[in-house]
Amino acid sequence: MLIALLVPATIPSTSAASDNPGPAETVVLQMLDSIRKLRTTENSAARSELIKTIDSSLALDSLSEKALGAQWGKLDPAQRARFSHLLRELLEKQAYPHASQFFTGLEVAFHPEQVKDGQRILPTTVKRREGGAVSIDYVLAKSALAKPGPKTEPRWRVVDIVLDGQSLASNVEGQIQAVLKQGSFDSLMAQMEAKLKQLDS
Repeated sequence: MLIALLVPATIPSTSAASDNPGPAETVVLQMLDSIRKLRTTENSAARSELIKTIDSSLALDSLSEKALGAQWGKLDPAQRARFSHLLRELLEKQAYPHASQFFTGLEVAFHPEQVKDGQRILPTTVKRREGGAVSIDYVLAKSALAKPGPKTEPRWRVVDIVLDGQSLASNVEGQIQAVLKQGSFDSLMAQMEAKLKQLDS
């Protein structure tokens, strides 16, 4: 599964942020900055804090439910938690380092935030070295963290990343659904666990 697609490899190291960033831009800037810092941060405690910041910027619970589709409603709370945990582990061990590794010094421009159906869309344009540009839209929704604390309030979190019109969350959903059609939920879990063991080896 191309889980790494949830975080595009063309994350720029320089950006033209707004003078007065909105809530979506603030979250995305923080997320991208943390991903960028992973490349040069070796201290394990500091890396853990960066990963925690990235995790809190992504609506992993929403991404998990969308990826499983109808299967989500058939699972008990323990199974849902297990899937979400494995997805988070794959992101942390594969997607985040992958995104950080491919920093290429591209320049990103942030455009005005849009509000649609209760969500905020942050359009950005990334200039390519060879010319032309890539559009990356970050879609955010307001939701609480997966493991809220006693005073946790809903905040804006990324639910999708649209790269040149292609939804990366939908891409991952399609791949997971393809695996489910060929086997069972348990076989999907086994494949994800096997991938994690491979990354740890």
